[in-house]
Amino acid sequence: MTIFSYKKTILAGFIILFAVLAIVFRQDIIHWLQTIREIGLSRPFFVSFIIIFLKIITPSIGFPGTPLTLLSGSIFGNLWGTIVSIIGNTLGALLAFLLSRYLFSRYVYEKILPRYPRIMEFNEKIKRKGIATVAALRLIPLFPFNALNFLLGVTGIRTRDYFIGSFFGMIPGTFMFVYLGNSLTTFSFANVVIGLIGIGLLIVIGKKYEKRI
Repeated sequence: MTIFSYKKTILAGFIILFAVLAIVFRQDIIHWLQTIREIGLSRPFFVSFIIIFLKIITPSIGFPGTPLTLLSGSIFGNLWGTIVSIIGNTLGALLAFLLSRYLFSRYVYEKILPRYPRIMEFNEKIKRKGIATVAALRLIPLFPFNALNFLLGVTGIRTRDYFIGSFFGMIPGTFMFVYLGNSLTTFSFANVVIGLIGIGLLIVIGKKYEKRI
């Protein structure tokens, strides 16, 4: 069995374990999520600010923003949860991009870029069609989200194009994770499945059209 197979087996094991624990502790999870939702709805602007602030700083220090996106959906629902998350995601991506471009470009060149050399294949497209290329890279999971922020900082893309492309490219994925988070609050099995299928479809579509960008 290859290392990749071991990783897939471990990942599948974690998913199964998570599903079993979710079923066993269903009522406790629902109660906990509903409590968080009540707190959030009692002070919506303050909680929104906290989530946006955390989403701004987490990409720059390497922490995934997905848990915060799920939390945003569970507290605020699909519409406001998506608005809050996309604001935080976009500003967080912009901060990491600017840090890469103006402060840590040498580190990115020496430590991060060698791990993802393929990003330079898109450099000319990024210069010519920056917004469309960045939006496509956000939709297609070729590179990890946090790594992409730093990688694009050392390409020739304009900051404005990066910002706009990131904003529009992140909307579909953000919405699906918010939808999933909202579904977890009520533990609606059908909605959870729909959310997971939606995320899966985004990945499949991205892989299918990977070579077209």
